Amino acid sequence: MSQHYFETVHKGFPITVMLGWDRPLRYFFLTIRKPAELIDSAMKVEDEDFLYSNLHEEDPFGHGLDYYRAVLGHFHIDVPSSMFTEVQKDYAGNVGNRVVKHEADGSFVELGA
Repeated sequence: MSQHYFETVHKGFPITVMLGWDRPLRYFFLTIRKPAELIDSAMKVEDEDFLYSNLHEEDPFGHGLDYYRAVLGHFHIDVPSSMFTEVQKDYAGNVGNRVVKHEADGSFVELGA
């Protein structure tokens, strides 16, 4: 699977957003990792590790990138557009085993495969 990371702050706490393409199972995914102290009223499931995970959805595997844009908007979390652009490229090329860290300015660096 491809994994695109972005580290930011939500309500004063550090969070990590991971968006990607799962090549073997052929679906997009999104997780928002948070510290245990951050409980948010918008959370669908109370989880010590995640503010959001597509695995908590009723249909965890059937969502496109626009859906995940809306999820991030729901939490008022901005990520660089490069994340969506690069994940779309991963989907188009059915790329797996790609790990990329994105920066707020839209730059990114591949960390490995």
